Amino acid sequence: MKKFIQTTLLAFSAMLVIPTSALASSPQTQSTDAVAPASKTTEVLRYTKLESRSSVDSKLFDIQSPGKLTVHVTQKSRLSSIKANLTYRIFSFGPDGSGKSLGTGRFEGSGSFTFTSPEELPAGKYYILVRNTGIGRAIGTVSVTIP
Repeated sequence: MKKFIQTTLLAFSAMLVIPTSALASSPQTQSTDAVAPASKTTEVLRYTKLESRSSVDSKLFDIQSPGKLTVHVTQKSRLSSIKANLTYRIFSFGPDGSGKSLGTGRFEGSGSFTFTSPEELPAGKYYILVRNTGIGRAIGTVSVTIP
């Protein structure tokens, strides 16, 4: 019995002396890589009766940090016999208040389409201009993934 108590005390004292990190089965690694900020996708426009040869602007949206902007669109013609034909432009305001085009996407037919700004955009306010270059009215949405 005396031997059993000595062995038990020895085991307990060993648990107190050995740090728990040394008992881990695999070494722990720590990453020093910077974590990129999460992107955010936001709907900026929903249109239901965009007439032929007319255009509409999205609401303004902010880009907080520089990066490429991705534009997601859905479009279709109000009449199934006509193909939708729309042009989407990324715009920013210049120092004098004029608009500056920073990327374009042009899509024909019904469906979902995506395009990305050709260059990184600086932080600032932007909007999307949608122009119906086809015949008939168009329906659709515009969302942006902000870096």
